[in-house]
Amino acid sequence: MKRHLGFFALAVLICVVATQTFVLGQDKVERREKKDGSAFVTGKILEETPAGVKVKVQGIGKEEVIPSNEIKGVTYADLPAKASLDIGKLQTAETNRDLPALLKGFEAVQAIPEVKSAPPAARRYIDYRVASLRAFTAEGDDQLKAATKGLADFVAAHPDGWEYPHAARQLGRLQADTGDYEGATRTFEALEKANVPPEFKHEATAALIDIAFQSEKYDLGAQRIEAVAKDPQAPAMLRDRVAIYRLGLEGAKGDFAATVKKLEEAIAKATDPGLKALGYNVLGDVYRAKGQRRDAMWSYLWVDVYYNQDRAEHLKAMTRLIKIFQEEGDAEKVALYKEKLARSR
Repeated sequence: MKRHLGFFALAVLICVVATQTFVLGQDKVERREKKDGSAFVTGKILEETPAGVKVKVQGIGKEEVIPSNEIKGVTYADLPAKASLDIGKLQTAETNRDLPALLKGFEAVQAIPEVKSAPPAARRYIDYRVASLRAFTAEGDDQLKAATKGLADFVAAHPDGWEYPHAARQLGRLQADTGDYEGATRTFEALEKANVPPEFKHEATAALIDIAFQSEKYDLGAQRIEAVAKDPQAPAMLRDRVAIYRLGLEGAKGDFAATVKKLEEAIAKATDPGLKALGYNVLGDVYRAKGQRRDAMWSYLWVDVYYNQDRAEHLKAMTRLIKIFQEEGDAEKVALYKEKLARSR
């Protein structure tokens, strides 16, 4: 009996090793599903660009193009074995969004001697994860400055990789959050013109309008709004967002009370939580521009507490709240929201 069990265990081990060897010989792309969750496409990566990745799918030989906005991560077959194993051990941290643990893990992988001489694509992905995670976990001016430089260096060094639009979007948001509006404008203008999926282009367009408002360049904001209005290819989602920004710009230049009323009406009519969040953020910005900090705070809190489904708008609201609490000298709330912001990133 023991002999049979021994043979059975050996057979299972051989199957496992064979399966792992087969899988390890293939690239694996984690693809975002339209509904919550993800799926994996396994095969041989043939081409990588900012627009996406072309894969020859394992088994069927069919070529499939995965847009970069749908890519959550890539496991490269030619990554050194130890690096692949160590990344596999980080799966729980990935699932739990434990960013400090992920940063520590990917920094350790980046330091593996074999990784430094790995093929460019595999090495580039590790460098991207480290730069991105450092930006997500940065606290304090020094870390934010270093994280911004790390992302900027990555974007400059790898404009042709699928990671480019992800890194550029994160860089632009970080620059805007830290008040570097000129840097953010350059980043988003480049992203808007790049060969990337429409999702990234539309986000860049909306971000440029938002930055014009934040930097009080209202005429530039109005020009960007008109450009969208005249674009027959602009999707309804972008037009709806631009309509909210238009109201905000009108408030900065015209009848404040009328603008507040129009924004409140637009928020009430909106059915999409993300659009409601944008409306409250713009309303808060209008209040801040008029020096009404408390009213602005309540607008941003609506996003933080109720309409936080849109991650970008939620991060924006928390960043604005931190600025308000800093202006009011409320160190306790500043610390609370900085911690919350770091977790949300």
